[in-house]
Amino acid sequence: MKDTGRRDLLRKRVMSGLVLASAVVLVVVLGWPWFDVLVALCAAVMAWEWSTVCCGRRGLAGSLLIAMVATAPLLVVPFGGWALLPVLLGMLPALYRVKADRRRPLWIAAGSLYIGLPSIALAWIHLDTGWETVLWLFLVVWTTDTAAYVVGSRVGGPLLWPRLSPRKTWAGLIGGLAFATVVGVLAGWLLGAASPGIVLVLALGLSIVSQGGDLLESAFKRRFRVKDSGGLIPGHGGLLDRADGLIAATPVAALAIILMQGGLTTW
Repeated sequence: MKDTGRRDLLRKRVMSGLVLASAVVLVVVLGWPWFDVLVALCAAVMAWEWSTVCCGRRGLAGSLLIAMVATAPLLVVPFGGWALLPVLLGMLPALYRVKADRRRPLWIAAGSLYIGLPSIALAWIHLDTGWETVLWLFLVVWTTDTAAYVVGSRVGGPLLWPRLSPRKTWAGLIGGLAFATVVGVLAGWLLGAASPGIVLVLALGLSIVSQGGDLLESAFKRRFRVKDSGGLIPGHGGLLDRADGLIAATPVAALAIILMQGGLTTW
């Protein structure tokens, strides 16, 4: 019965993952405005999930967070760096919202940064470097997540951090790193990367950061004693559960682009 349940879960994860990935790839290639609208919608859903997990009922503070992170990515294209302003301003009423429980405004503010900044960074990467860099980033993160899950489930072995996640293993960590690095190099070559060595290092680094983001999300859920952030995606839970690695990796990718003054095709 347990094996049957795992197979059913894996089947759901694969089917929903393929559908989502296909739709996302199409929107990434289409670009503005469809990509930025998708980023804004995803940010709104993740903000809704975040506020529900940490604040219970979806009150004013959660609504402010949703409106803030949903509109910020759409402002990146016409206003550039000024898109950060809604994130900062949106934190002020959220911090002031609840006086009885002083922890709640802090969690709302944390969610503003946790969801808002990667959303802005992702829209900026697409605007500044083109769809190739974004697609490459997605492939590295998706491969990390999928390979870590499959290898960890098949191989088993010592747990990576039992207190945070009872299912993640060292085998999954290593498998995710290995497969993501290979896919990153191959995808970089197909998409026109200039230096395979730089792409290899970045793929490895972003894979590590991605798995760190997975653990951070696990810590957040454990803090509020919930298994999933939501139930939007069959076999995956909520959108936060699906995008935790991308949330962590995107700002690092943006920093690499700034430091190297270009995206995938110039690396």
